[in-house]
Amino acid sequence: MKSRALVLSVIVLCMVMLLTGCTNPLSALRDFFKKKTAIINEEPVMDEIAEKEDLSNVTKEMPDGARATVLYYKDSENLLVPVMRYIPKGDMGIAKAAIKGMIYSPELSENIKPIGLYPTLPMGTEILGATIKEDGLAIIDFNENFLGFDSMEGEALGIKALVYTLTEFPNITSVQVKIEGEEIEGMIFGTKIGLPLKRSEINLIKPAKMDDKMAKVMVYYQKKGSGYYSYYVPLTKLVSGYTNSAEAALNALLEGPGCDLGLRNPFPDGTKILGVEVNDGIAFANFSEEILNLTSMAEERALTKAITLTLGELESISKVRLFVDGHTIENTESIGSKEYLDIPVFVNFYE
Repeated sequence: MKSRALVLSVIVLCMVMLLTGCTNPLSALRDFFKKKTAIINEEPVMDEIAEKEDLSNVTKEMPDGARATVLYYKDSENLLVPVMRYIPKGDMGIAKAAIKGMIYSPELSENIKPIGLYPTLPMGTEILGATIKEDGLAIIDFNENFLGFDSMEGEALGIKALVYTLTEFPNITSVQVKIEGEEIEGMIFGTKIGLPLKRSEINLIKPAKMDDKMAKVMVYYQKKGSGYYSYYVPLTKLVSGYTNSAEAALNALLEGPGCDLGLRNPFPDGTKILGVEVNDGIAFANFSEEILNLTSMAEERALTKAITLTLGELESISKVRLFVDGHTIENTESIGSKEYLDIPVFVNFYE
C-alpha cells in the first residue's frame, strides 16, 4: 500500500510539473489540492437554496383524511398572508378545523415560526358552535377568550383573517361572529362585528391622494420570510383612470409596493407595459424588452407567479400569455413563450 501511494504521489507531482512549466512544483501541488478542496466544499448558490424553501411550491402529498385549506396568518409587518395547509378533517368539521389552525398555541407558533409567520387568533379561543346556512352565512360562536386581542391592529387583522379563511370555502360568503351565544356590536378595541362580515380589502395600501372614483385591484409581491423561506403577499391598491381592469392591475403591480414592508418588486428596472388585452378568458400582456433583464430562473419564476396571481384575481381570466415587444421568444417556457400560463391554484403552501 505504501509503495502504491508513493507511486501515485510521484505521478501527480510529474503531472503538476508538466502543467505548470517553471512554477515551483511543491507550490503548484499545494495549489492543486487547495483547488480540489474548494470544489468539494463549494456551497449551493442562494437561488438554489431559495428555490427549495419557496412557499409557492407544494412539497408533500396530501395525507389521508386531510383536506387542503387556505389559512390566513400574519407576518412581522402585520400583513395577512394566505397559506394552503393540509388540515385533518376529523369529527369537528373542516370549517372548525380551519379556525383552530389559526388560534395561537405554543405548538402552532413553533410550527410556523420557521417561515416568519404568526397565528392570528388569541390563545384560549374555543369554538362553541358553527352553523353554515344555505344563503352562505357562517355563524361562528366563540368563547369570551376570542375577545383577548392585545391591540387594535391585531384585533382588526384577526377578524379579517377569520373572514378571509372561512370565505375560501365556496359555500361561505359571509361570517357572523357570536360570543358565548350572544351577538355583540363590537370587539374590545372597536372592531365592528354586529352585522355579517364579508371580504372587503386585504393589506390595503392607501395612496397619498384619494378620490371617489378610485377602484380596488389586488396585486401580489414576493417577500423573504425567516431563513431562506419566501412567500407571496396580496396587497389591495387603489387606482383610477383605467377602463381595462387587467391593465390597471398590471400597472399597479409594476409600480411596486410603494411602502417599506420588505416586499420585492419583481420587474427589472425600466420595464414597461405596452398593452394588455383579454379575450375568451386569456390575458395577453405585452412588455418592453427590459422584462428579460432577469438574473436567474428563480427571479423569472417569481415574476411570472406575481403576474399570474395578480391577473387571476379577475374572474374573467383563467390563463395568461406574455409577449416581449409584441413577439414570442424561442426556447422559453414563460416570458415570451408560445405557451399559456395557468393561474396558480394557491398562493403559498406550507406543511
